[in-house]
Parts: sequence; C-alpha cells; structure tokens
Amino acid sequence: MNRHTALLAVGEFLAWWGALLVLWLVLISPVYPLELAVGAGAAGVGALVARAGRRAVAGR
Repeated sequence: MNRHTALLAVGEFLAWWGALLVLWLVLISPVYPLELAVGAGAAGVGALVARAGRRAVAGR
C-alpha cells in the first residue's frame, strides 16, 4: 500500500465514521457523554465493515 492509497483509505474510513456518527446522534434525543462514546465506537465498527464491503464488491 503506497502513501496515496493509504490516504484514500483513511479518508474513506473518516467519511463513513462521520456519517454514521451523525446518524447515531440524530437518532438519539439526549446526547450524554457515554452515548457519544458508544456512538463513536459503533460508528467506527460500521465504518470498517462498510469499507470492507465496498472493497469486496469493487473487486468483482
């Protein structure tokens, strides 16, 4: 993996993570610090799965 593809991978992960975190925050009404941390973690897992799924489909 060269520098360019690494930056693209990080950018894609951050885009997915940000979108999923915003969705999580919109769907819960009160935002407590613990729920923010759980949302950030869940969004991180979701971003990894979304990136892996997109790479799996793009290889076809």
